[in-house]
Amino acid sequence: MPIFKLLKIKNFKIYLSANAINEIGFMCRLTAIGWLAYELTDSPLFVGILAAATGVSMSLLSFFGGILADRYSKPKIIIISKFMESLIILLIGVLIQINKIDELTLIILMFLNGFLAAIYVPSRIGFVKELSGTKLLLPATALDFGVMTLVGTFAPALAGLLIDKISLSFTLYFSFVAYILHNLLMLPLINKGQKYKHTKDLQIIKSIKYIFNLNIIKYLFIIMLSIAILIFGLETLSPVIAKDIFNTGPTGFGILLSAGGFGMAVACFTVASLKSINISKLLTVSIVGGGITLILFAFSTNYIVGIILFAILFSLAASSESAITTLIQTSVPDNMRGKVISIQTFTWGISSLTGILSGYISQQFGITLFIFISGIILLTITPITRLIAKETQ
Repeated sequence: MPIFKLLKIKNFKIYLSANAINEIGFMCRLTAIGWLAYELTDSPLFVGILAAATGVSMSLLSFFGGILADRYSKPKIIIISKFMESLIILLIGVLIQINKIDELTLIILMFLNGFLAAIYVPSRIGFVKELSGTKLLLPATALDFGVMTLVGTFAPALAGLLIDKISLSFTLYFSFVAYILHNLLMLPLINKGQKYKHTKDLQIIKSIKYIFNLNIIKYLFIIMLSIAILIFGLETLSPVIAKDIFNTGPTGFGILLSAGGFGMAVACFTVASLKSINISKLLTVSIVGGGITLILFAFSTNYIVGIILFAILFSLAASSESAITTLIQTSVPDNMRGKVISIQTFTWGISSLTGILSGYISQQFGITLFIFISGIILLTITPITRLIAKETQ
């Protein structure tokens, strides 16, 4: 099976180990900041605004992050950006502990965090192909996501317990330590990244025109944007879902996020284990299934049923992301991969930006309506997957 071939590659194993530690820190940070935002204001709209602050900066610098990934060593970029992010998380923890945190400060710090994410993501995703090669890219991408999401099955619940039993600041300190450990594990790979020559192909305007002249990139962009906003965007409002729909606290909130992580892990490890798979069909099934699950989730008020549906929803999202990440990297030359991955980063930033709209709708009309509409929209874009299938042929 492809998964066993990948695990024989020493540098890929080191990368997976470091990424697992990083994900513990990330999910603890995500859970803590999300809960902090709702505790400070008791407002779904502010939760959306905070996510939008990260999303704006992430989208603004996404293409710049792609350029850096193509010009410089990806592992070096990963280590530097993660270290800077760890300092932001440490500062938020200190401000909470000394009771100096407020809404504006939190927005500014998460805005800066989005800049760092824009720089980090293209290098992290692009580094996978340099470690695995083209033939093993789909299973390698799935395995990479799988390790992340496997950690995501327990890290949010752990964060919820830390918030409940100790404090928000301690949870953020824990995240800071995880980021530092990630960087230490990445050190043996610091000189393993590939760099490409500074040719005209690396010019920003020409690169953008080249990328978007490819039909498959246009179609994938629509799919990426839809999944990022309509499914992964629910992570932004998950504190609202936990508190307002299921009437649960930090621990219940963490378990809900863990369910999503578990669903993603199962999907990713399944894809990584298959010897052959039709990527276009995988994408179609994921989009249709995601739309139907969103509609069912919108009308779920039972916590157990909600957890199950949340797990299914994110398993389908993970399958689609594995397919998309593989397709976008195999549709352009290697010296353009960082830039095309930055388009994916841009959509993730936009998904956070739409937190303002989703937060407003949730506050005015209830979160159920937003989730239901999301499911309908996702079903209506399904025909685009057929166009993608034609392009891959």
